[in-house]
Amino acid sequence: MTENQLRIKKTTTWAAYLPGSGQIINRKAWKAPIVWGALGTSVYYISDNTKQMRSFKEAWQFETDDNPLTFSTLTKESGELYTVDELEDATFLYRRNRDLSYLSFFTFYLLQIVDANVDAHLKYFDANEDLSFRVLPPTFGNEFQLGLTCKIAL
Repeated sequence: MTENQLRIKKTTTWAAYLPGSGQIINRKAWKAPIVWGALGTSVYYISDNTKQMRSFKEAWQFETDDNPLTFSTLTKESGELYTVDELEDATFLYRRNRDLSYLSFFTFYLLQIVDANVDAHLKYFDANEDLSFRVLPPTFGNEFQLGLTCKIAL
């Protein structure tokens, strides 16, 4: 393996184990807080939606069991109690939101690994100023012919 390949492998491995570290290794440290913010926000919403789902699920179970001594104490902002259908709908809504939060967490996690890998590959990309592109009419002796020629000079 060449030195560049080892550096790319190291950067990608670090990014997989410690989110944001691949961006720091690539000297793009401004991206690391974005990675941490995205992952932290996802974790916050996972936690919040799980807590809400559990409270609505518990209230829904209290309302639908056969024990008359258990009942829901969850109230709306207006002070009214939730109906059984509203408790069921809210339980499924918060479960869906929790699942989407997990999906966003893993998406951001994978994207930061891909970003670190691509940046490591492009770090040694030759972007020489001598690259040029010219479109010239073709010449074949003294005869005129219709056509197009592209030359890329390196």
